[in-house]
Amino acid sequence: ADEAIDEARQYLENDWGRTDGVGFFECSEREQEAALLHRFSAAGAGLRYQNLYQRTTEEVLSLDIALLSNDPDWIEDLPEELTKDLVLDLSYGHYLCHVFHNIYVYRRGTDMERVKTLMLERLKARGAKFPAEHNVGHLYESEPVVEQFHRKLDPTNTFNPGIGKTSKKRM
Repeated sequence: ADEAIDEARQYLENDWGRTDGVGFFECSEREQEAALLHRFSAAGAGLRYQNLYQRTTEEVLSLDIALLSNDPDWIEDLPEELTKDLVLDLSYGHYLCHVFHNIYVYRRGTDMERVKTLMLERLKARGAKFPAEHNVGHLYESEPVVEQFHRKLDPTNTFNPGIGKTSKKRM
């Protein structure tokens, strides 16, 4: 990765340094270490909040999404239907990448399956992919190509039944 530092610096100076209201700075070694710690703190903040307020909140809804590379709307503007019971909304992403981790905490009694369905429908309509980084697990529906790949690896559906919201029955 060190080979790309000069190229990234030049790109940022040429493209970002000439745009009004846009800027960048290069971290010192100490700032870089602090930023990395901040990233891991941010990742656990939603879970910690929900744990502290578990009597009044539902489980955390965590979405790992990749927006289209030309999507300018990094911060989601959710409709009232999805914000009326929202207690905490955290989002963090990867530098120069359209991968975002959105964490939502809702009031106790919220229909979380409905919320998740509505969120994923909105993202799908925008062309977003999910999950963005990690495998589909049991939380997301596999795309057909991924499902075919898993079927080829495990034709009897023995090792990971139900992965990608597929059948849990043995073939």
